[in-house]
Amino acid sequence: MQAKTLLEMRGIYKSFPGVKALKNVDFTLREGEIHALMGENGAGKSTLIKVLTGVHVKDSGDIFMKGHIPVQIRSPQEAQNYGISTVYQEISLCPNLTVAENIFIGRGKSAFVSWRDMNRKADEVLKSLDINVKATQQLASCSIAVQQMVAIARAVEMECNVLILDEPTSSLDESEVAKLFKLMRDLKSRGVGIIFVTHFLDQVYEVCDKITVLRDGKLVGEYEIENLPRVQLVSKMLGKELDDMADIKNDVPTFDEKKSSIVYEAEDLCSTEGIKPFNFHIRKGEVNGFTGLFGSKRVRTRYLRSR
Repeated sequence: MQAKTLLEMRGIYKSFPGVKALKNVDFTLREGEIHALMGENGAGKSTLIKVLTGVHVKDSGDIFMKGHIPVQIRSPQEAQNYGISTVYQEISLCPNLTVAENIFIGRGKSAFVSWRDMNRKADEVLKSLDINVKATQQLASCSIAVQQMVAIARAVEMECNVLILDEPTSSLDESEVAKLFKLMRDLKSRGVGIIFVTHFLDQVYEVCDKITVLRDGKLVGEYEIENLPRVQLVSKMLGKELDDMADIKNDVPTFDEKKSSIVYEAEDLCSTEGIKPFNFHIRKGEVNGFTGLFGSKRVRTRYLRSR
């Protein structure tokens, strides 16, 4: 039995001066589905999200909620009224307020607040989502991962049906990503539809059910996760077969180590951020990079010191 449709976007167009950002784009999100929105930078992902959340008003096309109800979304407030919430990479909460205050800010209809009731309700929401933080704790004292989960808790408390997560894992380590995915699966089991925007392909294949690919403002297609191997996903995002990339000439000049002297050398470099001791040197005229899979601590190399 196919899940109920929560959201449909049909034939969406959006232009800016000199740029056609979206050209006849379709998107469908179903109940209890985690749906990846993929594409290179400039593909139209952010514009599509901003149209859906009322930041931008579409030029033409139709948006339907719950399968058949046509809606006009002209502001973020209207999007929230339709049960659409967004958690951005940059947390849009108030770090100087408590967790409870951030969950309920702007929700009260009275000038008077029962702090006891607000904290109790916030603790109930946090407990139901297995978020290990106190309602009375100041948000600034929480990690980025917890702050994102508090933002999600706020969306849940507002009874969202559609949750948009825009690059939520870019600042998280491996354990924090696992906690976020656990929360996403919990919301999925409750029937929430989740739009997941990320550049990490491994994460897409770990947690998502479907993928929609955009390229140059156009829809490439919608795919079941099991029917789209990673190589094909990259190919659709780039607009060329990967075999064609083998024909690209490598015109980078070769670097002769024997003719270049070492300008920096260190032994047993390490970091309290989880980098184990290793040796490193760099030569004059050389560009030396740190790379690795997500969670390999490559970003933590900024804290390196000699042991």
